[in-house]
Amino acid sequence: MKNITYIILLLFIASSCKNSISEADKKRVTELNEKAVEYRMNGDLENAKRNYSKAIEIDQSNTFIRYELIGVYVEQDSLDKAFELLEKIPNEQKETENYYQVKGGLFEFNGQKEQAIENYKKALELTDKPKVKDEMDLSPLVNYTMLETLAGKKEQAVSRLNETLDLDWLTESNKEYLETFRNEFEFYQGNGTLEFDPKRDILIKTTNSDSLELVLRENHINISGSSASNGNDTTKIYLSEKYRSGINKLNIKTHPNNGYK
Repeated sequence: MKNITYIILLLFIASSCKNSISEADKKRVTELNEKAVEYRMNGDLENAKRNYSKAIEIDQSNTFIRYELIGVYVEQDSLDKAFELLEKIPNEQKETENYYQVKGGLFEFNGQKEQAIENYKKALELTDKPKVKDEMDLSPLVNYTMLETLAGKKEQAVSRLNETLDLDWLTESNKEYLETFRNEFEFYQGNGTLEFDPKRDILIKTTNSDSLELVLRENHINISGSSASNGNDTTKIYLSEKYRSGINKLNIKTHPNNGYK
């Protein structure tokens, strides 16, 4: 099932835009949105869609909820309806990075790679380059570098993240956060946002998982998951196929069957 949640989570959209609706209507919109989120989390997409739609009827200018509803249509593989809803966004909201980023995602999920890249490029042009002064600037930085990567400028994105990783005030969790995305972008193969979903394509078995994980991290390879085998000291380490070249350079032996369904 296709999912646009990754893109939606990276959008920095206010929960409501400036409008002239009454306080009572604002309260009702908030309630409907909260119900929709709860339904969506529980997998009830029809009721989520119904509540989002009711909220939009009350507040036509609320782009945040409209994007959320677009996400539901994508989860339901209703891309025609998602495109239709996107084009109903108020005109003043159409020349924004958020609009082009979501549109790029829709083209991507629709298999229209060139159109997706063009829209990611437009989103990048409309996005200010982030200035990293403190921890709060790291998420905007990741969003910007992701756009760079999706727009065909992954080397630029990787360089920007590497420069940021040299900042002396970063905590270990800050570094791990940035390194995770740096690694994804460095090994990016041009397959769009779905490529960033962790996959268990490659299996490595080891009796020294701490040492192996350290080596992988030092070589910019993300781990998709791990599990301890029953009855012995062997640990299974899983990786996405995109890291195959990095594994080969390290001459690490992989298991022929990842055993993951």
